[in-house]
Amino acid sequence: MNNKEEKLRSFEEEFGKILNPVAFLNEKNPELCSAFLKLHELTLNEGVISKKHKFLIHAAITAAQHDREATAMHLTGALKAGASDKELLETAFTLIPVAGMPAFAVFLDAWQKVLKQGG
Repeated sequence: MNNKEEKLRSFEEEFGKILNPVAFLNEKNPELCSAFLKLHELTLNEGVISKKHKFLIHAAITAAQHDREATAMHLTGALKAGASDKELLETAFTLIPVAGMPAFAVFLDAWQKVLKQGG
C-alpha cells in the first residue's frame, strides 16, 4: 500500500468516510489529492492547540459556511479526539453572535446526524 492510500484510509477513519470532493480529487488528480492529505495531516496534528480543539474550530467554521456535511465530519473527528457533549454545545453557542442562528442550526443538525450515525 502506498503512502497516499494510507493517508486516505486514515482520513476515512478519522471522519467516518471520504467526502465526495476528496474521492473526486483522488480519481482525477492523485498528486493534488496527496498534497491535500498532507496539508490535512499537518494542520490537524496535535500541537499547541489540541487536535480536538482544531476539529471544533473546523466544525464552527463549516457551520458558519452552512455546510452540514463538512460540519458533521468535523464533529465526528472532534468526538473521536475526545470532545465532550458540553464542549460541542459550547462551540455551538459561540456561533450565535458571530454567524447567527442559521449557523447554530446547521451545527445542531450536523450534530444530530452524527448521533444518528452512532458517532
